Amino acid sequence: MKSSRNDANPGPGMEAATSARKTLPRQLERHRSGVAPGRPRASADPTRQRERLLDAAVTLFAEHGIAATQVKAIAARAGVTPALVHYYFGDRGRLLDAVAEERLGPLVDRVFAPVEPGDADAGADTVGTVADPAALLAGIAERLIRAAVATPWFPALWVREIVTGEGQLRERVMQRFGLQRVGIVVAALSAARERGRIDAALAPPLLMVSVIGLALLPLATGHIWRRLPGADAIDVDAMVAHARALLTHGVPPAERPSTDASTHASALPEARPTNRRKGRSADRR
Repeated sequence: MKSSRNDANPGPGMEAATSARKTLPRQLERHRSGVAPGRPRASADPTRQRERLLDAAVTLFAEHGIAATQVKAIAARAGVTPALVHYYFGDRGRLLDAVAEERLGPLVDRVFAPVEPGDADAGADTVGTVADPAALLAGIAERLIRAAVATPWFPALWVREIVTGEGQLRERVMQRFGLQRVGIVVAALSAARERGRIDAALAPPLLMVSVIGLALLPLATGHIWRRLPGADAIDVDAMVAHARALLTHGVPPAERPSTDASTHASALPEARPTNRRKGRSADRR
């Protein structure tokens, strides 16, 4: 009877032993398979998992904003456990650093890459000596448009996290590479303005802002202007042509009045001198 009561009501020691017997096989199985809590499975490709997490992060950040996106949502979108986010990136700050350096950095490099000698599209021999500022800006606008179309999350992320006052990526992007890349172009535009190659009324820093807005704002606000008449026919090539036309005709200095001989004052027929005295005497006659 005493033994049956002990079997029916095991004490704390018996419960601990039972729990240990259940837990030990799971731990041994993890050990045999090479998997520890929060670590990728041995058969998984760590590089691919990390890339999927970054892709999921930028997509969700663009859709909902960084502040509203939880780590578990990123993990779910990537098809992994939340522990893997911490395993690969440590904390939220390091995840944002990785997004800035590995997703936004290559885009900035592609758009603002130093101009190669003989690059007719850029209209320059080097970035510092711009032969055709309008062509340089048109090339930047085209590369920005095409890069943004290829990465649909970029325009919305740019608006949410770089343009807005609370954007958590703005300083990471600007301090790491944004100011340097854009600054090179602005300095070249300033030199071009001093040489009279762009309209004197254009401010180079604002000109760069205009180019970026011209390229990205239509992509970020397509849900609005796509409802306008004829907007459904506008594709990426039409956007590029639109940007090029505006920049090509709006950046160069205004044409000065023609000095052609046919319109020059010295080429006009000489007016016959008027003898007022003689004219008055003729009237009297």
